[in-house]
Amino acid sequence: MKRTTKIISAVVITLGLATGATAYAKYNSGFGEAQAAFMVSYIGSELSLNDSQQKQLEVLSEKIIAVKSTFQAEGKPLHFKLKNMLEADKFDQQQILTMINQKMELVNQEAPAVLAALADFLDNLNPEQKAEVIQFIEDKKSRHGRGWMNH
Repeated sequence: MKRTTKIISAVVITLGLATGATAYAKYNSGFGEAQAAFMVSYIGSELSLNDSQQKQLEVLSEKIIAVKSTFQAEGKPLHFKLKNMLEADKFDQQQILTMINQKMELVNQEAPAVLAALADFLDNLNPEQKAEVIQFIEDKKSRHGRGWMNH
């Protein structure tokens, strides 16, 4: 498998897991961890993961949930500040840039741990499992942006 294919697969899987967990948690408050557990179980059965691979997937899921929680906790004060800035007579561009830089620092801080967990998981998949992941990604692309569940 080419290196670029691995990188693209890793990014797509990470974004898919993060987006799914975040979207579900947003609309079903308090059920994010349950949905993540369901997804781990589902992915485990679809890919026929062994115990070691399943544990690595669980570690990845836990890291994503922790990052999501951190972002949510950091986001609430930012929303309040942004609302106050919108209500002000003059929009403070410097303060917005500072807020964006703080968020980027958080992303830069958290990304290596998530990517390391993703790499551990992907590196331990066998060729058949990797082929299934790639096929899933290709099926997603062929739906022309109609979503993961082909609505």
